[in-house]
Amino acid sequence: MSADLLARRTRWQAVTRQRPEPVLRVALLASYTVDPLVPYLGLGLHDAGLPATLSVGPFQQVVQQCLATDGFLAETRPDVLVVVQRLEEAGDPGPAGADWATELLAGAEAAVTAARRHGALLVYVLPAVPAARPYGPADGMHADGVTASATAVRERLRDRLAGDPGVLLVDADEAVREVGDGRAYHPALFRFAKVPYVEEVFGRLGAAASTLVGVFFGAVCRALVLDGDGLAGAAHLLPALRELREAGVRVALRASGPGCWSTGDAVELLPVLDGWVTDDRPLADQLAEIAAELDVAPNQLVLAGTGPTEGYRVALGADPRNWSDELRAAGLTHRLPSRRWSGGTPAPTTASTALSLDDFVAGLDVQVDYRPVTADAVAEVAEVVARAHDFALAPAPPAAALAERAGDLLAVRVRDRLGDYGTSGLVALDRSVHRWTVDVFSLSCPVLGKGVEAAVLRELTRRAKLAGADEVLVRWTDTGRNGTARRFLADLDAVVPADPGVRLRTARADETAAADRVTAVRR
Repeated sequence: MSADLLARRTRWQAVTRQRPEPVLRVALLASYTVDPLVPYLGLGLHDAGLPATLSVGPFQQVVQQCLATDGFLAETRPDVLVVVQRLEEAGDPGPAGADWATELLAGAEAAVTAARRHGALLVYVLPAVPAARPYGPADGMHADGVTASATAVRERLRDRLAGDPGVLLVDADEAVREVGDGRAYHPALFRFAKVPYVEEVFGRLGAAASTLVGVFFGAVCRALVLDGDGLAGAAHLLPALRELREAGVRVALRASGPGCWSTGDAVELLPVLDGWVTDDRPLADQLAEIAAELDVAPNQLVLAGTGPTEGYRVALGADPRNWSDELRAAGLTHRLPSRRWSGGTPAPTTASTALSLDDFVAGLDVQVDYRPVTADAVAEVAEVVARAHDFALAPAPPAAALAERAGDLLAVRVRDRLGDYGTSGLVALDRSVHRWTVDVFSLSCPVLGKGVEAAVLRELTRRAKLAGADEVLVRWTDTGRNGTARRFLADLDAVVPADPGVRLRTARADETAAADRVTAVRR
């Protein structure tokens, strides 16, 4: 990690310890683990005067979470919804990227629907062109190559979203290109934690997203204030200052006394200055006067200079010859288009059909199968349980505890038309003659919201009935992180049809433990 990225992460930790009053609630949904984006996005918003609380939803659950009327977004109630999808998680591209387009457009439509439902600004991250090239150097010559397919999908997404005034677009491909394909990806971390990129990519994405959100909410530079103390060589600033004024940015000067005029440096700036304050008052008072004189909000002032004064948005280097280029690189003229782009694809003649969660799940062709857990497979399922925080009945038991009851374990494997997810869950059963008790039921994020939860309980009910049991009891505790599981169990009657031969019920673990103790005393 570079020194700059480390410094930004350290600053973010300091900001979170200070607990500034948030003005925005930001929710993030992605097809991969997007947590590394949080420090850079959060710090960028903080520096733009928009301190925010940031919440990350379960990964690879974009459509499900967006279309659900309860769950993560209902709890978060976001002012800003950030949605990040990659082509690599969308299965095979299909002819000319058609299958990729189907998957990502479904996610984009669901994101727009969710943002409108919650009254949120949508920040959608356009996917990067995948690095894999099955055709090798000839990829660019194939109509179904990765480059052509990905480009077609990206343009369809841009056509759909760029003209919506409630949507901002960030381009992940720009971040990947700036870092370089050879350095941008982190295959080992993706295999282990589903984090595909190195920190530098997340840093660039966070900076771009926070800048756009800041511009949307008015945190733009309307006036540049030059710190006249130590501004020797001011003539080198003139080219950039003239460009800023042409772009609508006003220019002012402050100094700690009138002496700056005697050097001749400040005098050279007079043709481009809209105002100045040169006295011995505190900096904050000077900036407040400049803001009032130029009729701009205080947070729309940007201070630039070379001195030791804290609070510079633009720190000019030691060489005056570079100052104009440094001002140009500071992003002081960032603006959203006054007229949103309508895209290059003609509008459809008929309105698109709204996608429902049931329709989405039905189209996935989800297949679930169950396998006993052998002794040599305990480590694999233990890892699945340890990572399944959102859908778990209780804190993950250690691998040794699972190994001791390997005969009670049932591994859950899932696949759909997007891919084979392998071992994606685990059930542990305590079987008695009349009751089967489920005390471990964990599923990984990629298979949630696809009907797997209900399918597993239907299968357990079926097996219990064949074994002669008349009840399946699902025991759970509140771990503080398993809200997805608790919401599912609270609505169990609606999602798992009743079986006349077997009663399916749920209970908190502490309640069933107390009932068992009473029964033991009575016996």
